[in-house]
Amino acid sequence: MGRNKKLRTRIAGLRSVIAIHLRKIAREQNRSVPDDTLIGHWKTEITAWQRTVKNLERRLMKGRHHED
Repeated sequence: MGRNKKLRTRIAGLRSVIAIHLRKIAREQNRSVPDDTLIGHWKTEITAWQRTVKNLERRLMKGRHHED
């Protein structure tokens, strides 16, 4: 598998995990007594993954730039 394909696969995987965590947050917030600690933990993970996606996308674009 080529470098760009690996990056795209990793990005897709992270976006999938982010979506799952967003659903978990929504479900937890709808509970009668939401666990704010758990929600905070998930939000922290989402922030880290979003930062990773941004870095991977930058690397993907950088690779395309050098191929031109």
